Amino acid sequence: MKFLYYYINDYLKPGEIKSLNSKFNKKSEKFTKQAITLKTSKAVQMPYEELKKIKDVNYDILKINREAFGFDLYDNINDWAVQNTYKSTNQGEYKWHTDGEDYDKKFTTKLTTLINLSEKKYSGGDFFLFNNRPVEIKELSKPGSLIVFPSFILHKVTPVTKGTRISLTIFKTGGWWK
Repeated sequence: MKFLYYYINDYLKPGEIKSLNSKFNKKSEKFTKQAITLKTSKAVQMPYEELKKIKDVNYDILKINREAFGFDLYDNINDWAVQNTYKSTNQGEYKWHTDGEDYDKKFTTKLTTLINLSEKKYSGGDFFLFNNRPVEIKELSKPGSLIVFPSFILHKVTPVTKGTRISLTIFKTGGWWK
């Protein structure tokens, strides 16, 4: 693994962000799976096929994996896209956690991709990865930016203090680590 994370600024244009948020408002259902930690955001999901109509992120994730991580992934599985909305009215946050599957599954989550879908300015809601110490990932604070990181790395979102922070999450899975 060469990188803690990989990012692309301006991955989505403002019109694509608006279209995705609109699609989530129309086509989503409640997302109930989450890490066992404090999470005060609203999470909804929609089939990846709906996201693909606006932007096929899968190809770019696989390319990033090849260049930066080299994990064995199931490249043909695109189940769900998850939208998290963190509001200042309830100090929306997500405490330290990792992404993964229960041990009874025959696969595990290997890469987490986040895209900032915020349409308006917000305060707080900073994203951190843990690499011997908390590391703020400032690249994700810009709407349209994308980051990819190994799902086993601890990460969190600090409380939103003003406005609304919206992000898209895509998980890539593969066989259990060897």
